[in-house]
Amino acid sequence: MNIRFLIITISSCILLFANCQSDSSKTTKKKNDTETSKSLFNKKIILLPLGKINNATVKNIFDSLQQIFPDVILMQKELMPAIAYTGAPRKRYRADTLIHWMNRRAKENEVFLGITSFDISTRKKDTADYGIMGLGFRPGNACIASDFRVKIKSNFFKIAIHELGHTAGLKHCPEKTCFMRDAESHDPTGEEKEFCKRCKSFLIEKGWKL
Repeated sequence: MNIRFLIITISSCILLFANCQSDSSKTTKKKNDTETSKSLFNKKIILLPLGKINNATVKNIFDSLQQIFPDVILMQKELMPAIAYTGAPRKRYRADTLIHWMNRRAKENEVFLGITSFDISTRKKDTADYGIMGLGFRPGNACIASDFRVKIKSNFFKIAIHELGHTAGLKHCPEKTCFMRDAESHDPTGEEKEFCKRCKSFLIEKGWKL
């Protein structure tokens, strides 16, 4: 075989292999990007009304969630699970128990949002039955929000979206006008305007339509 012909043939094969590798790399990257994009939008929000809650309130939360998430499912209203009831004297429902209860029902691609007008509580330092407006684990597949302590009921959505923000991985935010601010033992919803720039960017990367 001609030496020059052999060298040209080998060079051509190397070049062809390199091009194949390059194309394969691009295809893999495109596939990975597509899968990542899909993974950001594949979470279903399961809206679960619990116990006493106004139908108009449920509709308002549902309509608002549909503007942010591509897939929102409204469940029929259910009774509060007895396992979460704290009894006398405060007659509250344990938020963490409710979250664990919903977690057991949630599939891998679902996030449960329980909403209620009953008073809910959790442990805070030395207080075993501390009243709160909402609770969400970070990150998590379930959260709970109550309008029992919300002064202006139309602001209840801010509590719901705050807890969903926790399930997405957000911490409390120092910005006083951000939906993710810490309630600090009172109702701050009258001061909240929107997600701050940092929190908004984080959630957009998670697939939220903000």
